[in-house]
Amino acid sequence: MTALTAGRPLEPPHHPVGHRSITLVDHDRAGRSLGVEIWYPAMASDAPKTVYELFPGVAFSAATAQQAAPGHPGQYPLILFSHGRTGMRISYSMVCEALAARGAIVVSPDHPGDALFDWMLGQHADDRTNEVNRVADAHFVLRAMLHGADEVPVELLNAVHHEQVALAGHSYGAYTAYATAAGSRGVAAHAQVRAVLGFQAYTRTMSDTLLSRVSVPSLLVVSELDQVTPPDVDADRPWALLAGRPLWRLDLAGASHQAISDIALYAELAAHVPELPQLVRDYLTTTAAGTASAAGRSWRELMQLQVSAAWAFLQVVLGLDPEAGDETALSFDDIAGVRLRRH
Repeated sequence: MTALTAGRPLEPPHHPVGHRSITLVDHDRAGRSLGVEIWYPAMASDAPKTVYELFPGVAFSAATAQQAAPGHPGQYPLILFSHGRTGMRISYSMVCEALAARGAIVVSPDHPGDALFDWMLGQHADDRTNEVNRVADAHFVLRAMLHGADEVPVELLNAVHHEQVALAGHSYGAYTAYATAAGSRGVAAHAQVRAVLGFQAYTRTMSDTLLSRVSVPSLLVVSELDQVTPPDVDADRPWALLAGRPLWRLDLAGASHQAISDIALYAELAAHVPELPQLVRDYLTTTAAGTASAAGRSWRELMQLQVSAAWAFLQVVLGLDPEAGDETALSFDDIAGVRLRRH
């Protein structure tokens, strides 16, 4: 196995970060099996760094997460992060680690039928099936984290603050977050969700009615040069229709669709994997364009800005520290190449 490293974290950790991998099986849906990653505030320990496996024989060690490190005492917000189409539950490890280091428990499930290997093997499901499954997956994982499951360590269950639950997602994962918050495909809105974070959101298939049913506070993160979910197609309409307040919108100059994912990291790591097929190498390089460098910022700096805005938003809407959140939001007025609007 080729050993690689994610390098430095996006920002100095406020907490050490622990990490665990579990598998949840939904017996009410024909034994649907979900791999789930959990990142959480941890105690300082000598636990080894987590290793994420991208492909058989290609893995990298985490920026900061330590495998099975003991959890830090206390209660913390719960963030469910949903991957985009063709993504994986580890595709946002840098951001998930950073949010955990800020003081959140972050869970990221695979969505079988819409994950990377499903698409590579031609086993992906149709859009309607994926949309139904994604919302049901979110409900199932939240139920496990809020009400218990044998696979979830008790110390993590006890650390979840039940009144501070947020949904987050990238692209089709943002669709998942909004649809779960609004209620969709015959499934009611999740009653305990208090906020939604939509990164480069895919919303064009959501009706005006569905968007207007999102009654909890929401943050939209929008990439100026996004060709997959262009702002005029997938951001302007929800910005006008989302009903929850406060509503924030962060626009990133020069950024592309993968601004929140680990894709730019993968493109860097690819240079150190000689046996990687050229087709994969070319795909990573092309997909990372506009993310590896955007408006003069490195991909780490671009991600860190998104983490900073997301955490400020959560500080305000979840009541973690509204004054500090407002102060951070105001500071974006002085940052070139970004625009933060608030309703």
